[in-house]
Amino acid sequence: MAWRLAILAGYPSADAFLESLQPEEWHELQAMDCVEPLGVRGVEQILARIGELLSAFMGGNLKAADFAPWLPKAEDRGLSVPESREALRTHLSMLVGAK
Repeated sequence: MAWRLAILAGYPSADAFLESLQPEEWHELQAMDCVEPLGVRGVEQILARIGELLSAFMGGNLKAADFAPWLPKAEDRGLSVPESREALRTHLSMLVGAK
């Protein structure tokens, strides 16, 4: 995450970027990344949820963590199909900036 932010902010290295921050600022950035992932990770999570939803529609039992093994198992909340549909609608709307 530090490298992605350093590049976006125009720093030559992650170390230089981190040195420019107060510890509280770094913790805030980490917390923000948990809520709104930076880069493609958020898209990967959405695609994993879509895979889970499609699996359920087809009678399968695949979960998001099966499509994205780097997701912690705790991330796999076992949403129902309607809950998954609503979560995907909400996340895709946020991704494209719709309300």
